[in-house]
Amino acid sequence: MEASSLPQKATPENPAPEPFAEIERLKAELQQLRLAYHRLQELERFKAGFLARTAHELRSPLNSVMSLQQLILADLCEDPAEERQFISQSYEAAQKLLGLLDRLISVSKADYGSEQLKIQAVSLEDVVMEVESMLMLQAQNRSQKLNIEYLPTDVQVKADAKWLRQVLVSLVDTPMRLMQEGVISVIPNIDPETQSLRIQITDERPVQFWQEPLDLLQTLRDRGKVDPQSSKPDIAAIMDLGLLPSPGLSLLINQTLLQLMGGQLEVLAVPTEADSITCIQCTLSLA
Repeated sequence: MEASSLPQKATPENPAPEPFAEIERLKAELQQLRLAYHRLQELERFKAGFLARTAHELRSPLNSVMSLQQLILADLCEDPAEERQFISQSYEAAQKLLGLLDRLISVSKADYGSEQLKIQAVSLEDVVMEVESMLMLQAQNRSQKLNIEYLPTDVQVKADAKWLRQVLVSLVDTPMRLMQEGVISVIPNIDPETQSLRIQITDERPVQFWQEPLDLLQTLRDRGKVDPQSSKPDIAAIMDLGLLPSPGLSLLINQTLLQLMGGQLEVLAVPTEADSITCIQCTLSLA
């Protein structure tokens, strides 16, 4: 076959014949379909994990309510004052359960589209200053150090101001509740190549707080807070295990909100026995 009869590569001066153009178009569409399919697979896996985590998270305060009521029904209270204390603690657990449901419903509405996010240019400095004013005193009262850095100039990102503030507050407040002492840092930086903003939040939460108990009463027994003969447990142990927010569910909620704003959330490091640093990164597009 002569060289002149072979198909020639398309160039701006020599456009591809119609059949070749159609093949290239179909190849591009196929590639887009493959990408969409993989994104859909990831979304389904994420939603399945979200459902499992939510079910576990709602179970924890419900366990607290039932455990405290069980103590009352078993006549293990020493006096009416202690019984009233157990009822009060049970009510607090029920309030947490209601609060979780309200937050999940709100996020679900945003995800479904019935509650539209107001994506616009948002001043990062304004949002970070609000977070600092809300949490700095809380950190000082707990003998913790909250280190928040600011960029040299104000930067605007594409986000919903209300939800972005909630995400950052959640990512800082969660380790505050888990740590006895230590440093929590919020460090923003700009990636000029991707025209995005990255906010890294590091903290020193203990490693065991990433290992959430599945069964409250069994965990209490394992820790010696409840003996097999149903002696009265330490009320503080019930409240600590039943009411502390789950890092897992908080991350999933925050990940959902950032994705709705066109961003993402990544866990870059989790604590180990040798290194107690947790590092979480939020990425948003610059406005």
